[in-house]
Amino acid sequence: MSDATTALVTGPPRSGKTTALERTVSRLRGDGYTVGGLSSPERRADGQRVGFDIVALGSGERAPMARVDFVDGPSVGTYTVDVSAVDRLAGRALPPAVDDADCVVIDEIAPMQLESDRFVRETRRALESSTPVLAAIKLDATDGFLGAVKNRSDTERFVIEPDARDALPETLAAWVRSRIRPR
Repeated sequence: MSDATTALVTGPPRSGKTTALERTVSRLRGDGYTVGGLSSPERRADGQRVGFDIVALGSGERAPMARVDFVDGPSVGTYTVDVSAVDRLAGRALPPAVDDADCVVIDEIAPMQLESDRFVRETRRALESSTPVLAAIKLDATDGFLGAVKNRSDTERFVIEPDARDALPETLAAWVRSRIRPR
């Protein structure tokens, strides 16, 4: 077993990072483990992606994070980010996950979320904790905070590969189980 405390799930957009993490969370919860953190599922309307929500995995609290039709806030690609929503959910979800859960999930560490200083601060705290972290991260990120996260010596990378995608959730669940600290 490596000393890694963070598993980074990476791959191109729409490769299945979020699905892999959702299935891993389901397996871990099915085994009785507590999982907290954040998820950023896409929001669709009439078959088109119109934005992303941010969801606290522990409480289920949800807020719109970015939309194509938001007018106030920083732009990331075609989306405008509601930084206050990211701040609020990062502050409510990540500290209790680090302190009380068996595993912290951060889906995703990406430019939209990084518009929030609170998200960056709480993510850094999670990465520096002894609690196992599962995080999705942009494939080609090499600079700034994203690059720093990917270059941490305490991380292990799991690249989404089409032929191994279905087996990845069990691989990640086993990775987490082997690193959960006794309470």
